[in-house]
Formats: sequence, structure tokens, C-alpha cells
Amino acid sequence: MPSLKLTDVRASNAAWKPAYTPVAIFVGGTSGIGQAVAETFARQTNGNAHIVLIGRNRAAAESILSKLPPPSKESPNLAPEFMSCDLSRVPNVHETAAGLLKRFPQGINFLFLTAGAISLSGLDPNEDGIDKQLASLYYSKWAFISDLLPALRAAQAAGQDARVSAIHTAGRGGPVDLSDIGLVDTMTNLGLTTAGKLISHVSSYQDLMVESFGERNPSITFAHAFPGTVDTPIMKASPSRILRMVYPIRYLLVPPLWWAISPDECGERQLYGLLNAPAGASRITGDGTDMGPNGQGDETWAEAREKLWAHTEKVVGKGLSS
Repeated sequence: MPSLKLTDVRASNAAWKPAYTPVAIFVGGTSGIGQAVAETFARQTNGNAHIVLIGRNRAAAESILSKLPPPSKESPNLAPEFMSCDLSRVPNVHETAAGLLKRFPQGINFLFLTAGAISLSGLDPNEDGIDKQLASLYYSKWAFISDLLPALRAAQAAGQDARVSAIHTAGRGGPVDLSDIGLVDTMTNLGLTTAGKLISHVSSYQDLMVESFGERNPSITFAHAFPGTVDTPIMKASPSRILRMVYPIRYLLVPPLWWAISPDECGERQLYGLLNAPAGASRITGDGTDMGPNGQGDETWAEAREKLWAHTEKVVGKGLSS
């Protein structure tokens, strides 16, 4: 059970009253946790924010947007928006980010990266030679942060919030295999014995990602969050047929779902966590509290951070030029 009371979380969120009109981008905001955080954000700002949902499902996005609190009559230009982007390819991210920079030259205040994917199919490269699952889970997040840094810096320079949250599996990572940076070998031989390694490494990669961006931009907040067990349709949307088949009986096969929190509660706690996270890098628990850094006692952690950054720059740059 969460140790931080939901009533306290809601009260803290309700007390946040920005003196500016925030710009909030929700990558993967058309379902699940991303949708929940976007809806929470819209409620807290009474619709008086520039909210952009990014994903593939326009119909789902339009349904969500139609139910968000409308902006005040004095600010009709604040109508929430949708931008289509298939996160399985990095060039799509660059194109979408470029559009956002033109749309919001004054700055972007909040960037929530919640896109997720579950697949047991192993290595499945896209047109750029990048595994589609890793592109959605890691490379696209890195690319969005990197490309939108000018807008985040502009917001921070204006004295406004400049905060990024990659919501995935903080606290579930371990040491990084330096001989398989990029996880090509792991994905090629994916099975029951290597699935755990994949989960652990994707978590660690996002820890290392926020650490690297935080180190280079110490006045901006970069968080990797673990939302806890949340009842979302992620298995239903999986490319793996077996996971789609399991979805209707998930409560029988996955007992922790009995104690899963609602998407609404998750949205409140994740907004709370990011609003209260310090500048630089941090990790957020399912409660919304800080869990501290990863890598303590791991002599290879700093080396992994450097190697992963160099590797990702090449992969994301390849996606840019393709």
C-alpha cells in the first residue's frame, strides 16, 4: 500500500497554482498512465494550459480531449491538441519535436514520457535497424528530451517550471552489461532466461538517461518514475498474441493486480512526484516520493552512463539522417 496518503497528494497538487500558462506534452498520452496524468494535469489547471497528447490513436486522443476541462473564455486558444507520432521510429520523433519547437517557441514546461510496449517476440528491427520495442521504450524518449531541450531551457530561463518525467520502471534496474550496450544480443536471444535481463536493462537505461541529461542541464528536472502496479490495457495492446490472450484473465494469472491502483490515483501521484522533484536527476516511486539514485556500489555504473550516452547519440543520430 502507498505510504503517502492520496488525500495529501491531492491537496498538494491542488495547491499548485502556476503564475504562467503551462505547456505540457504527453508522449503516449492516448491511453493508460499517460492519459491519466494528462487528465490530472488538465483538472489541476482547470483547462488553462497548453496540453498536447502525442501518440498513434487519433480517435482515442480526440475522445480524451473532448472530456478535458475547457479553457476559460478569455483563453480560447488553449484548446488541447493531438499530434500523431509512431514512436517505433526515431525520425518520427524528430519531426514531431521540430513541430513542437515551432508551436511553442516561448518554452515547454512539462514533458511526460509514458509510452510503453510489451512484447515477447525478440528482436524486431524497424526500417532504421532499431528494435521497435526499444525504440518506443527508450530511444524515442531520449530523442524527445534531446530535441526539446531548447524549449525546456527557454521555460527555465523565464523562471518557469522545466520538468521531464520518463514513467517506466524506476527501481527495477541493475548492473548494465557493457558488452551488449543496445541489447541486440539480448533481444536476439530473448526467452524466459533473458526477459528479466531486458526488463532490468530498460529500467537502468532510463535511470542513466535522466542522470546524463541532469548532469548536463542541472537547473532542469529529469525524473525516471515507477508508477507501481496500475490496471491499464497495456497487455491488451501488446504485439504479442499470448499477452493479448492473457488480458481478459489477468487478475487470475497476475495476483498483484488485485492491489493495483487506479489510473486516476496514478495520475495524481505521478504529477505530485514531478512537481516535487528537485532540479537535476531523480527517481520517483509509485507513491510519488523520491527513491534515491541507482548505481550505488556498482563500480561500472559511471562507465555505463558514458557508453550508453555515446551509443544512444549514434542511434538517435542515425534515425535523424535516415
